[in-house]
Amino acid sequence: MVNIFIANLDWEITSEDLKATFSAFGPVTYAHVVYEKDTKRSRGFGYVEMEETDHAISAIQALNGMEVNGRKLDVKIASPKGNRPVKKEEEKKEIGKPAFKQTRNLAAPSEFAKPIASSTPGKRPRKRI
Repeated sequence: MVNIFIANLDWEITSEDLKATFSAFGPVTYAHVVYEKDTKRSRGFGYVEMEETDHAISAIQALNGMEVNGRKLDVKIASPKGNRPVKKEEEKKEIGKPAFKQTRNLAAPSEFAKPIASSTPGKRPRKRI
């Protein structure tokens, strides 16, 4: 079985549309458009699983770059999560470590805060928002 990733889908495309389109190339065991949890709107990508590798490859070659409702489809073999390239944001963070490191115990904010009037002699204090 081959899992295919389809990106740049039109918002109106449904799982049934994907299944019908890919069925022209061979048996489809699974077709799914991914939706947002809150709005139930399509996220613009989906997955199709086909039984035969040859059928999947011919579908990818035929449909990749095809324009549907003004959008060019990006069709490719889906890669497992562990094999995906790391995003730039994730490169900065080390997995399993907190995003910040506490180096010392800080005193309560009231110990460091100065009254507004005394911190700027001769100037009008800013309004707090």
